[in-house]
Amino acid sequence: MNELTDRLDKPLPSIKITCTSVDCANDLHCYLQKKRTGNNPSFGACRSCGVENVDWERAHLRDPNNISALFDELKTELIRQHMWTKPFDEDALRKLRKLSAEEFRIRVAKRLQSSVGRAANAWDSRQTPMEGNVIFYAQHATATCCRQCMLYWHGIDKNRDLTEEEKQYFLLLIDRYLEERGINELRENR
Repeated sequence: MNELTDRLDKPLPSIKITCTSVDCANDLHCYLQKKRTGNNPSFGACRSCGVENVDWERAHLRDPNNISALFDELKTELIRQHMWTKPFDEDALRKLRKLSAEEFRIRVAKRLQSSVGRAANAWDSRQTPMEGNVIFYAQHATATCCRQCMLYWHGIDKNRDLTEEEKQYFLLLIDRYLEERGINELRENR
């Protein structure tokens, strides 16, 4: 075999997507500001190209009637779009198929409480893995993965515990994400 054939037979390396990754040429941005300003972040433009795609005032209302618009805006951020389209890994699917819908919903509620329910601490922004459970995919896709993302996408002070109303809203976001990703069909194929 020649050198070109050898290179073509090797799998392509996976591209590491992080919270600050951008692909502005394809309208995929990062709205997390470069300079952290504590609990008063500046909302708005992409940190790389300056485009403004998000109605932050509406996003911060946390209105269940605006979830479709919020999802459209979340999908303009590269990390969120990645988690909306990335196929679920086998471990995540295996865990999903073991649980009934009710058991799964209980797990989601427990995960939200344990990972982001309390005020931010030193581990904030590192508590939600990128794969291994469909809940992790949902948290990253809906910006419920850490208190920093909840601050800039949902307008929630990261220095206090979440209220019950906020937790219920985030459960609704995750339910809607999973519904859009066809989770019921995945569960039925067990």
